Amino acid sequence: MSPADVATVAARLAQTLPRADVADLAVAAGSGPAAVERLRSRAPAPVVRAGCDDLLRLLHGGSAAPLVAGALLGAAQATSDQRARQRIDVVWTGPASSVSTSRLTAAVVIEMIDAAGEEIVLASFATNDEPTIVAALRRAADRAVGITLLLERPQDNPSYNSSRDPFAALPARRLVWTRPARPERAAMHAKVIVVDRRTCLVSSANLTGAAMERNLECGVLIRGGDQPAQIRDHLLALLDAGTFTVAASTAAPPTG
Repeated sequence: MSPADVATVAARLAQTLPRADVADLAVAAGSGPAAVERLRSRAPAPVVRAGCDDLLRLLHGGSAAPLVAGALLGAAQATSDQRARQRIDVVWTGPASSVSTSRLTAAVVIEMIDAAGEEIVLASFATNDEPTIVAALRRAADRAVGITLLLERPQDNPSYNSSRDPFAALPARRLVWTRPARPERAAMHAKVIVVDRRTCLVSSANLTGAAMERNLECGVLIRGGDQPAQIRDHLLALLDAGTFTVAASTAAPPTG
């Protein structure tokens, strides 16, 4: 098999297995197929045995044992470094307690929008023109940040009772999950903001004043790592697949 095949397998194993297991796989791979088979015979976890099977396919496919072992160790180190650089915080709205928590939802959302340099992808179920968020989005648009909105609409979900057209004057690409494209009684219920593929907030909070200021809401803020880009790419892949479509907008489209 090619070096690219080796790299692909090594990266996947490093991302899915504990580092100690990857190290065991690397030692076995460096000693050859017989050592990998011995490791497989005593490994209690199915995922480790599956990893051994992957290595055996590489080794029997002509890949050199030192190459496979080195790729595993390199991928494990790269994955460890990436995870060390990633930062995850909990974001709350609601009553305070004696337990120290992270920042309030509204402050985090506005900070994220104000930090955007290239792109904002925003999904929300219930949405209204909360003034501070509108102002932050307008500032981003003025900086030529591309803004993509995925918002629920009453014409697509009969159970959604809002008649508002939020951010109507904002230059943005507006994605919609039309009623014919969704299962019966399905809702566009995600609440996500991704900025520049590097920072993401996944939250219970809708983009409403109540959710930003009064409700009990909880979210996870992810800085760095693979997840922000993966979440953004999943949403836009649904557009490419035809699940979402681009709606007509009363405002100019985003630049760039």
